[in-house]
Amino acid sequence: MSVVSAQAETTSDSSSTLSPLVVTATSTPVSTADSLFSVTVIDTEEVNAQQAQQITELLAAQPGVDVSSNGGYGKTTSVYMRGAGAESTKFLLDGIPLYSATSGGAPFENIPTSLIDRLEIVRGPKATLYGADAVGGVIQMFLPEAGDEPEANLAIGVGSFNTKTTEATLAGSHENTQYLLSAGIFETDGDIVKKGEEAQGYRNENILLNVGHQFDSGARISSLVMNSAGRNHYVGDESDYQVQVIGLGGSFPVTDNWETEFKVSQARNDRTTVSSAETYATTTQTARWSNTVWADDHEFVLGAETSEDSVEVTRYQAPDRRNDAAFAQALFDFGVTSLQLNLRQDHNSAYGDATTGGVAAGYKLDAVHRLRASYGEAFAAPTFNDLYYPGSGDPTLDATRSKTVEVGIRADYGDRYWDVAVFDAAYGDLVIWSNYTGSWKAYNVDSTAQGIELSSGLTLEQWRLGAAFTWMDAKDDKTGFQLPKRAQRSTRLSLDRMFEKSQIGMTLIGANGRATTLGSDEMLPGYVTMDLRASYDFARDWNAELSIKNALDKEYQTAKDYINPGRGVFLTVNYMAF
Repeated sequence: MSVVSAQAETTSDSSSTLSPLVVTATSTPVSTADSLFSVTVIDTEEVNAQQAQQITELLAAQPGVDVSSNGGYGKTTSVYMRGAGAESTKFLLDGIPLYSATSGGAPFENIPTSLIDRLEIVRGPKATLYGADAVGGVIQMFLPEAGDEPEANLAIGVGSFNTKTTEATLAGSHENTQYLLSAGIFETDGDIVKKGEEAQGYRNENILLNVGHQFDSGARISSLVMNSAGRNHYVGDESDYQVQVIGLGGSFPVTDNWETEFKVSQARNDRTTVSSAETYATTTQTARWSNTVWADDHEFVLGAETSEDSVEVTRYQAPDRRNDAAFAQALFDFGVTSLQLNLRQDHNSAYGDATTGGVAAGYKLDAVHRLRASYGEAFAAPTFNDLYYPGSGDPTLDATRSKTVEVGIRADYGDRYWDVAVFDAAYGDLVIWSNYTGSWKAYNVDSTAQGIELSSGLTLEQWRLGAAFTWMDAKDDKTGFQLPKRAQRSTRLSLDRMFEKSQIGMTLIGANGRATTLGSDEMLPGYVTMDLRASYDFARDWNAELSIKNALDKEYQTAKDYINPGRGVFLTVNYMAF
């Protein structure tokens, strides 16, 4: 399927190459080979091949990315990029920011993988384009959309832990209007999350409606509604949750070299504990307006955005928080040399004014190799839990400010590529939750993260190989302790073999030990996991998928005392009606 947004629609033509287009790094399409920043694109083909049940299966051990989960399906999940806090990983759903203002992180555990068409991961600060929270990096998920031909799909799956899935999609177009309606249910009894406890289940019901219309003038409008809701069981209780996104956007060519674009959205992230009726509800409303002007081979972006967070929390009272910003970007192409300049001014109702900026440069050594270097700044306000959680929050916490330097080189040979990046990030007043002074609470700490990221890909006839390795030292500058839940070394290896009517593959993920909490020498043990998968077109319009998750049945933890699921076998049958 193609992708919903006009941005992603532009990238779809390149999704099958090893240097696809990426829009998140600059807000306009550029190939990964020409990007001035470290990027990873998980295209439609790879998303489908991985047969992921959770978005973290796609993100785990990607360059510069750490995933920490409080157990299995539906359990609280945090994604760290380049040592920054989980709340400093900006998550966008077709350009719409999605996060919890109470915890700060995105609800990765409640995002159905059936709605993922492609993922773009941009490492390093992107605050000048995407505002507060884009300190460690940005992950953008693109939703599916109808193509030119009508489609109807049905998928039914069963598997270990009494897992059952049902997904249905109807897509089509009429004249210049495209539409897609998708609905699904994922239900599982889950696996044991803590030793000595019972398995903890999870249920998700989701629906997506995505509509876009292209006018003869070149203008385009689009809208989407996504709702993901259900019940999550955890040790001692259970909770009802809802993640809802509503968005409306449009792009309009003003002149031959000037395009203006707007997007308004509302995102909700709610959770209510069943036994106590304790509620955490977040609503984020955002409006963004941007203008892109092209002058010969140069590009200029100028825009503004405003957002407001409001919360309804049983345990504490918190004022609404508003952020207004103006931003500018200039991208110059001088042939062998490229230069990008960014500047942003934010006014936060709680933390006043913040100015951030960045500069990046690239140099083509030849037709294959390209050098890049960048410097960027970012700003992130503490979350509402950081400030107001009873007995643990601290209303005097300062906002996090960061400065990151990166140098990289990439080589693209058409059917293969490799990329190396070295970075040094300084995080001033990073917010960390710890009990290293005797009580569990939020603290400001100055920290440094330094690392090397390696990635490579190869397509050879019917073989597809991907590899990634990260070495990182992220520590508290004052004490020298490692920042918690960040692995010092991680590796990801993926291999697929395609046949005429079938495909087989495997993914290996490994990580060494990680600190359990700041100020402690206790380390979680390292681990290696293996996922196996196969698919087969056994009849016209019919396909079967088989996956074995954690095939080695490895017992491992990415958060202290929380066990990830053991071996699971899953079978899905897909039918395409037309």
